Amino acid sequence: MKNKQSIFKAFMQVVKVLYRLLIMLIKIIPMIFNALHKWLVKRLRFSITFKITTVYATIFTIILLLFNIGICAAVAAYLGVNAAETMGKDYQIIASYFRERAAIPTTNIDELAKIKNIDITIFAESKEALYTTKKDEASLVFYDKNSGGHVIKPYKDYLLVINKNPAYYNPNIFYNNVTDDRFFLVLNESMNWRSDNIYVQITDNLSRETHILSILVTALFSITVAVIIVVVMIGSNTSKKMLQPVDKMTKTVKNITINALDTRLDVSGAHDELKELAETFNSMLDRIQRSYEQQNQFVSDASHELRTPIAVIQGYANLLDRWGKNDQSVLEESVGSIKTEAENMKELIEKLLFLARGDKGVQKIDMEKFPLNELIDEIIKETKLIDAGHDITTKHCERISIYADRKLIKEALRVFVDNSIKYTPQGGKIIINCYSLKSEAVLTIQDTGVGIPKEDLPYIFNRFYRADKSRTKQTGGTGLGLAIARWIILKHKGTIEVESTVNEGTRIIIFLPL
Repeated sequence: MKNKQSIFKAFMQVVKVLYRLLIMLIKIIPMIFNALHKWLVKRLRFSITFKITTVYATIFTIILLLFNIGICAAVAAYLGVNAAETMGKDYQIIASYFRERAAIPTTNIDELAKIKNIDITIFAESKEALYTTKKDEASLVFYDKNSGGHVIKPYKDYLLVINKNPAYYNPNIFYNNVTDDRFFLVLNESMNWRSDNIYVQITDNLSRETHILSILVTALFSITVAVIIVVVMIGSNTSKKMLQPVDKMTKTVKNITINALDTRLDVSGAHDELKELAETFNSMLDRIQRSYEQQNQFVSDASHELRTPIAVIQGYANLLDRWGKNDQSVLEESVGSIKTEAENMKELIEKLLFLARGDKGVQKIDMEKFPLNELIDEIIKETKLIDAGHDITTKHCERISIYADRKLIKEALRVFVDNSIKYTPQGGKIIINCYSLKSEAVLTIQDTGVGIPKEDLPYIFNRFYRADKSRTKQTGGTGLGLAIARWIILKHKGTIEVESTVNEGTRIIIFLPL
């Protein structure tokens, strides 16, 4: 009893182990197949050359196969019609034998059957065999449309018989009387002989035709295989040559780094889509290089702008630390300068954050409908309060309402007005007008300032760019105002035009959709 229990426990442990192994295999097998699939996909990398060659080889193969099938069908039809006509002539010969003799001309029939490699059977009107050249008389069948086997009427009175016997005719044997041929052609004609109706049945096992077709199929198959191999080889080499520019492009792109952004793809000698692709890629590299250079310039300029106020703050802090604690005049000067530079830093950082939010597309825009002429009046009034040295007026300002962010539009206009104030001498004029033109609202800000040189006009909206190349705070500012103003106008689907003449003044024209 104890032995049985121990055996049962051991058996259950083995079952548990096998069950765990089965569960593990069920979990592991999909992982193995997945890893194998990834490995195969990685190893069997189907290149463009392989795909092009495969597609064209497949198309060419299908065309050749259809062509070969057409040739074989035409030859088979020709051989069948020719065999039928030959059997018709054989029937005329046999009929002439019967007209000349009172008995069945067995000798002539045997000779004709041997020469033509056919079987000839004479049936009485009752369909009883009177004579046959077949060796196996037991296989005699009177063939008509209602006879056994698969009978097809392909041509006039001729019957194509597809025997149910699965034995195939051996094409290597030319002349034999095999009774179980797979295909054979039958002509069964009645004639009057000795005042009775008899039937002359001629059976052709189509050995010659089958042999010719087999040779034709073999030849066409061999030629097709050879042609496909040649096409694949030529197509592969041609595809590789055609795609050599792609390999060069790949190698060139792999060598492009941050330190070699000036590398470009060679497009000389190409006059196809690859040239267009290379030119597009070169254009993209140009944009990337410009962006990278602008970014570097942006970081450099931002660092420069921040370095000055930080240095000033640090200098005054050191001054206070040394002896400014007990000197009231030094203390006041230091605190005032620190506050001024901190305010400059705050203004710069706020502008940088504004542009950063704009670049990321997260700058909030609150659209509303408001009168543009009222906003201009408000800006003129506020500007006069802080600047009494310039004549700021409006000559023609229509009542126009636009749908936009009022705060941002005001900020953009303030930038242009402040720039006009900075670069217009005391007593100069600044004129702000607005009017509607078709489906747009047009704002103009014109001053009588120093103007902008023609060579600087394309770059005035770049970040940190200043036409006077000056870093003084009195006139230079941070160089971000115009970039912010341009972003605001473009974000409202507007455009800006700048007209300027040195020592005569500048005219800013802003177009905003109504």
